[in-house]
Amino acid sequence: MMAVPNIPGYQLLTCLGGGMLTSVYSARTVDDDLTCAVKLLRPDWQDQPIAIKLLQREARACLAVRHPHLVELQEAHVTSPPYFLVMKMLPGESLRRRLRRDYRLDSATAIWIVRQVAEALAALHRKGFIHGDVKPDNIRLVTAGQAMLLDLGFAHRPGENASLLEAGYVLGTVNYLAPELCGREPKDDQRADIYSLGVTLFEMLTGQMPYPSGDLEETLKHHQADDATDIRSLNVDLPAGLAEIAQRMLDRDVSRRPRAGALVGELINLEIATMGRRKSA
Repeated sequence: MMAVPNIPGYQLLTCLGGGMLTSVYSARTVDDDLTCAVKLLRPDWQDQPIAIKLLQREARACLAVRHPHLVELQEAHVTSPPYFLVMKMLPGESLRRRLRRDYRLDSATAIWIVRQVAEALAALHRKGFIHGDVKPDNIRLVTAGQAMLLDLGFAHRPGENASLLEAGYVLGTVNYLAPELCGREPKDDQRADIYSLGVTLFEMLTGQMPYPSGDLEETLKHHQADDATDIRSLNVDLPAGLAEIAQRMLDRDVSRRPRAGALVGELINLEIATMGRRKSA
């Protein structure tokens, strides 16, 4: 069993999860006993420049953008080891867990959730950032159904990842990766986040992914070369306009996808029209 790391000023309690580079712990502050979440580089990545740079970029984006639907950074320790971030601890559950339990969501609830995430993306995009990893695992449903966008571990400015992408690194989660990032000459654009949110919306409304399942190479080829499955073939009860929005979010042509700010306006109109049919998130 791995020992719990020692972080100055914090008592780490339970490992909540993480990824290849980081672990996330529930924690309490030593001085005033406040709860929080601590995200830190795993021991074998504490001296790796790429991992440190990604955590520094996450801190930069979180500090630059404050929004009611974006995770709140409370402290960043990213200039010397141990490298870690302290976040506000959020109640509730991830959208991933909700989908595992309920399979899919009613249209009104899905619109409600995706609109809030789109607002967080619009705030990031206005400040010049790309989130880089929008997916149900990184959306948390907290008290009263508020949706929060988490984990800015791949957050960056357009073009910053060029050398890593050209070297063949896959930055993000392949099932939610935009087509322009799947080829031999990847192109970085904020509307890649809209595509990832579109996959998430498709999953919420159908319980399925918009492409056939496969290994890494097969999935990249599907995203790059194939149109997404027509969402109406899997859910015939969608309200007017929602299928069309989902289709545009998943367009392989970046220029035909809506920008985050415009998407928020479209979703608000749909949200108002379907408000009476919304279940509790």
